Amino acid sequence: MLRFLQLLCILVGVTTAYGRQVPFQISKDGGKTSQELMHRTWDLDHARRPGVNCTSNVLFDTVNSLLQHWPNTRYRNGHNLVPGTVPPNTLLYHGTNVPDAPTVPEWLATDPEHSYLFCRGTAAAGCWQFTFITTRPLKILYFDGSSAAKMRGGPMDSQDILVWGEVRPEWTMNERRRINDLCDWGKQFELDGFVRMEMDFEIMLCDFANGMEIVSKLNLAAPRIDMPSPPPHHDNLTVHILDDDAALMTTVLQAGSWHNHYPGEPRVQLDLSGLVSFYDTSLVRSLIPQRHGQQRHEHRLQGIAPDDVRAVRDAVAGTLTREEKGSGIDWKALLRVITLRYADRLELLRHLLNSTEAEMASRPPLDSAKLVQRELRIMLTPYIINSAVPASIRSHAEARNYSWASPVFKYCATTHTNFITSSQALSSVLTESESLIMEAVSETNREICRVVVRMWAEGVAEGLDHLLPRPSSPAVSSGRLKNLLSRWQGEIDELIEWLDWSIWIKCRPACSFEEMCYLPTWPFYGRHKGRPNHPRELYDSPMGVDERDDTENDWLIPKPRCIRRVAPYSTSQLP
Repeated sequence: MLRFLQLLCILVGVTTAYGRQVPFQISKDGGKTSQELMHRTWDLDHARRPGVNCTSNVLFDTVNSLLQHWPNTRYRNGHNLVPGTVPPNTLLYHGTNVPDAPTVPEWLATDPEHSYLFCRGTAAAGCWQFTFITTRPLKILYFDGSSAAKMRGGPMDSQDILVWGEVRPEWTMNERRRINDLCDWGKQFELDGFVRMEMDFEIMLCDFANGMEIVSKLNLAAPRIDMPSPPPHHDNLTVHILDDDAALMTTVLQAGSWHNHYPGEPRVQLDLSGLVSFYDTSLVRSLIPQRHGQQRHEHRLQGIAPDDVRAVRDAVAGTLTREEKGSGIDWKALLRVITLRYADRLELLRHLLNSTEAEMASRPPLDSAKLVQRELRIMLTPYIINSAVPASIRSHAEARNYSWASPVFKYCATTHTNFITSSQALSSVLTESESLIMEAVSETNREICRVVVRMWAEGVAEGLDHLLPRPSSPAVSSGRLKNLLSRWQGEIDELIEWLDWSIWIKCRPACSFEEMCYLPTWPFYGRHKGRPNHPRELYDSPMGVDERDDTENDWLIPKPRCIRRVAPYSTSQLP
């Protein structure tokens, strides 16, 4: 299984733009075997970018983003199915217009602000808000992405495939059928429910009489809205909407934002040793050509082959019934460690290499290059062994051989996984899911290190490293330095684009204290014919919004913006 994924990442033809996908093809490589290619991968003179069909970077990011609201809003079409539990003594919430607890499958919110939206009633009678507590661990299956966004275009594809065996866009709004059929399907695995995300996280619970107790049942004042109102917009003039409506909706958005980033929604505990992914190219090969020419936000599950549907459903069944517990490795922490290690530093390198004209005028190319070189060395300090020194760097021809830096490349790329691969006792108990995650970690870390180590080695060859000065050679010309900086800028920009971590998506400039940074989420997307979208307008076209209105594409590529979290509820001009 993993051999195919490795070949996909290593052998596919090289392209300068590795953000798009092309049909799978094995490139000619002089008859080299995969073992030989893996062996030579630490030679920086031959190390190659990942193939355009390689999904290791996407797997890394999606697994690293599980149960986090921000990245799963940005890429709403989920591709992962993950088993997990809701621990005992967890509080959950259900809003309704009737005073009785549900006797059929229904929805629970993880935050009361979310459930209160469904606490529908009259001004005279009020509404009912139930607080439940779990009395035992609830066995759940999590769908990533904005899997509760009731719009066409892919958010519900993974649910459709699992329960109905095909994508059923005509049933997008049929939530009663969806929850009933999912619960019926889940009975064979003793599943208690399913976790999804829209404005906040929710649980589709199958049986309220099993593993749940009522903590409180409050007759609350009913919210004074019939349908959720979108966040207000500003069109040249300040526009205000009813403060009560806006406050209610902003509160829900704030509750969802509590789970924007790591650790995400803490009341659900996922078992990554049982993850099943549609990005697993060993499991689902038919989607490789389907992603041809697409950007990541366009990826969905339409066009999946029946054999792959069966393979995914069998894999999910296997992971829900397996007895082995896996390695015990905390994959969530491992992914987080790598992200924290490189996110800020890569962003800083991009900033230094994207200097403004004023900065370039005040800082000569040599100073800029040395500044970048120093940051590269700082990043690589734990891996620069004492013997990693070029044998001779007296001429540019010799300097272009970077094989001397191969040990730095290897140590950088393997430091987070070597404890697994070098231990037979540990590697032998990895589940298929864990092996998939490890491969995603290995390939992602390798590409980061390939780019950064080569840049550092190039800087050494040009005499920019203060600890490895180039002896007996003339100073490098200003033109040559400018070309080097330009090339480095392109390398870092391409790497960041390939990694595509949502941690880099921010409101710029930062929001004021009375604002929050908001990434448009269901059902609040843009404007329709000059006015805010009514939620029902999102169901009319295949992509879920009137495509003739191109004033905004937040329904396709959500962009962060600042919105007010206190009255008056208005925003600045939309990007």
